[in-house]
Formats: sequence, C-alpha cells, structure tokens
Amino acid sequence: MSRRKRTLEGQVTQVEHVAAELELHPGKIDDVLTDFPKKLNDYAGRIPFLQQFLAAYYALKDSRTPLKAKALLAAALAYFIMPVDLIPDFVAGFGFTDDLAVLTIVLRQLSTAVTPEHFELARRRLQGDKQSSE
Repeated sequence: MSRRKRTLEGQVTQVEHVAAELELHPGKIDDVLTDFPKKLNDYAGRIPFLQQFLAAYYALKDSRTPLKAKALLAAALAYFIMPVDLIPDFVAGFGFTDDLAVLTIVLRQLSTAVTPEHFELARRRLQGDKQSSE
C-alpha cells in the first residue's frame, strides 16, 4: 500500500472519529453550518469541485437527512474548514486535493443521503453566483 493511500485512509479515519463525536453532540453540527459559508466564500474561485461541497452542505441542512449521515457530512466539511490537513489549502493546484478525496469517500458512503435535490440546489446556487458576477 502506498504511503499516500495510507495517509488518506488515516484522514478518512479521523473524519469518521469526528463524525462519531458529532453524532453524540449534534449541537456541534451547527458550528460547521455556521463556519462553512465563510470558508466557501474565501476559496470559491479556487475550488473546482464546489458543487460537491455545496450538495453536502445542503444535505447537512436538510431536516430529512438522518443524524448519522449529518454527522459524517459535518465531519467532512469540518475537515475542509480546518486549517490543518494533509495538503495545505494554499498549495496551488494541489491544496484541495485531500479535501476532495475525503469528501468523495464520504459522498460514496452516503449516496442515498445526499440526493439529486441537494446537487440541484448546489447547481442553482452556483449558477446564481456566476450570473450575479457577470
């Protein structure tokens, strides 16, 4: 197993541990909901996979999403928000690679919780942002 793969698996394990904590303390999920939009605005022009993050955010906000799924989504978004991760976000071209990898793994695990409706909301939000900047 490559060193990079082991390190990514370690990051995913860390996210899963955070999710378990969030599941025990669901009020902390609100912190992620509060902090995520600011981080998103700070990096919006530099994140090529913004739609996936927004879909996860909308699933997290959705009252129909089960708590266990919300906890894992919040942990993945918290990984994105946290200043310390596998590849620092300021590294041009690579900084968000680990964030995307972690989010992709989480989205695969939660394929039924993050619905096409959440992706549509994300797409519309991005379309609106693009139109307002033109």
